[in-house]
Amino acid sequence: MGDPSAQDLVELGERYVALGLPAAARGAFERAFGMADEGQVDAARVLAELSIAANDGPAARRYAQLVMDNSKGGPARLMLGRAQLCAGELDAARFSFSAVLNSAPSRTLRASAHLGRSAVAHVAGDDSGAAAHAMAGIDELLAHAADPAVAATAIEADLPLLEELIARAVGLGRGEDVSDDVARLRERRPEAPCDLLAALAFAARQAHGDDTVTDADIESALAAQLAAQPDSTVTRVYSAERRLRRRHRDPSAREAAIELLSAVAERLPVHDTLQRARVLFLLATAYEDDPSEIGRAEQSYRDGLRLRPGHAAAANRLARLGLSHGDVDAALNEVERALRIDASHGLVWRNAARVVDACSRGSQLEQAVERLLDAAQPGAGASAAVVPRLLAAAAEIARGDVLAGMHARGHRFKNLLGIIGSRTRSARKLTPEDVADGDLARRLMDLETEVMSLYEEWSAYLRSMQTDGAVVEAIPVAALVNDVARAVRESTSTEVQISVTGRLPDLRGDRVLLREALLNIVANAAEACTANGGSVNVRAQSVASGPGRTPLIEIEVSDTGPGIARQDLSRIFAPGFTTKETGSGIGLAVAERVISAHHGRILLDSVPERGTKVLLLLPTELGGFATLAALPSELRSEGE
Repeated sequence: MGDPSAQDLVELGERYVALGLPAAARGAFERAFGMADEGQVDAARVLAELSIAANDGPAARRYAQLVMDNSKGGPARLMLGRAQLCAGELDAARFSFSAVLNSAPSRTLRASAHLGRSAVAHVAGDDSGAAAHAMAGIDELLAHAADPAVAATAIEADLPLLEELIARAVGLGRGEDVSDDVARLRERRPEAPCDLLAALAFAARQAHGDDTVTDADIESALAAQLAAQPDSTVTRVYSAERRLRRRHRDPSAREAAIELLSAVAERLPVHDTLQRARVLFLLATAYEDDPSEIGRAEQSYRDGLRLRPGHAAAANRLARLGLSHGDVDAALNEVERALRIDASHGLVWRNAARVVDACSRGSQLEQAVERLLDAAQPGAGASAAVVPRLLAAAAEIARGDVLAGMHARGHRFKNLLGIIGSRTRSARKLTPEDVADGDLARRLMDLETEVMSLYEEWSAYLRSMQTDGAVVEAIPVAALVNDVARAVRESTSTEVQISVTGRLPDLRGDRVLLREALLNIVANAAEACTANGGSVNVRAQSVASGPGRTPLIEIEVSDTGPGIARQDLSRIFAPGFTTKETGSGIGLAVAERVISAHHGRILLDSVPERGTKVLLLLPTELGGFATLAALPSELRSEGE
């Protein structure tokens, strides 16, 4: 067999993308790009998308320019604009998006260009212009929906784009305008899916801290849409997701979600693999809540992974379920898969450690370690002979950190017991006159404060150590950030500012634990600023995590406090370590544990006398409609 052609390599790269293997995909496309034949432009198009997803501006710009040079038209110009925006070339991006607005006959393309212009304006600090372009994009799509010549349900194909525009407009203060636009569409064309659009607008407003919108508003709109269009797949799936969010408060919501999802699964066409996988993963989530249905949960995860092999979160969940009932071989297979997809997160390595621990009780230890290492870094398995020692050493270090944290907390217990003993002895010496003056009550109140402080501290620490039993639900990011900022403002004089940027898909995890982790970080930053009158800024935005993957939520907490000494940075997350005289050393340790348990990362940087920055990166899962693969076909092809 001869050397592969550029087209062969493009097809190979597309298969790697479908499998969720971006590094292998990039390698295949880069080889195709190096060949000056008919496959070069196709390779450049995908490499531009991969580079935009990885925030590699220069590479995105280079590849997108080649596509533009060889394929004139709206889609190519739109891609070039996105690449220029990624590269920070705001004037060039503004020109490219404007060119699409002036020439594209398609309302979807023009709406996408308005989204690009909105992003450019926001980066440039022009939030008024950003909001205006977001609203203009919404108007384009709603005008398309109002056209009597267009099928009433055709707008469902534009929902990924429309949802992103709505979220951006709402985030920029135009929530009521969005609702008014939907109301006008209802007047012009009642048969359009107006209630679904109203639900999307309500959800965006709620996610951005609008307390006037409730879950009942969203679910009432969805129920009305289901009554009008009982066979709408999109509405059924969105309704099921909303029900799953409140299943822990309302047991009947889980059954209703399963009923909706099961009906959708029976009707979905075989070729709609993305939506089918999404439905199967949602079903698996619902089944997991019932111990008697764990087998059905595992089967749903397996079926979903056949359709979407690159879904790391599903592979990790399936691994944990296998370990829970002793199926070590199945767990090893899924952890191996998760490592091949993405070996950069702590959760998959903790699952790998659990698998290794299970294998250590049998005779497959070295083979398991070799497979896991080779999955994370092909070719590394040959060095597996030394790895068991390395893992044992890591376990010893981890045990030492835990013991150090327990030792530090033990001193606090010892001191508190001493205080209790001392005040008890003093209370025995109080005269009736002292009691009448309230001296006893004051001493008991001081003691109660000490005890409750220690109780709350340990409650937080113990909850963070039991994240495997966490309640998993969808969490609106803007609402979470606003809630934490409000709580810190109420307890400190430090100024806390928030900035929520662009479309924010929901996080998936334990609301209480994530709130506590973020609260610890923001409160720690605010306390650091107390002495010098500094301020705290909390910024949240959605960032790309790679092709075929769900986006990441990035939350940055920065302060203008005194900063942290360089020699202390490596120990800042160790239990019991603190740089404050009255600190417990538990808050940041709890935060690190919680973020890691949610498959996220926490990064810290600090400059003495200038301040500290904490960056949280948290993955989303199955939230919202927008994914690269779900974009309208005309945005992924060259045809007008």
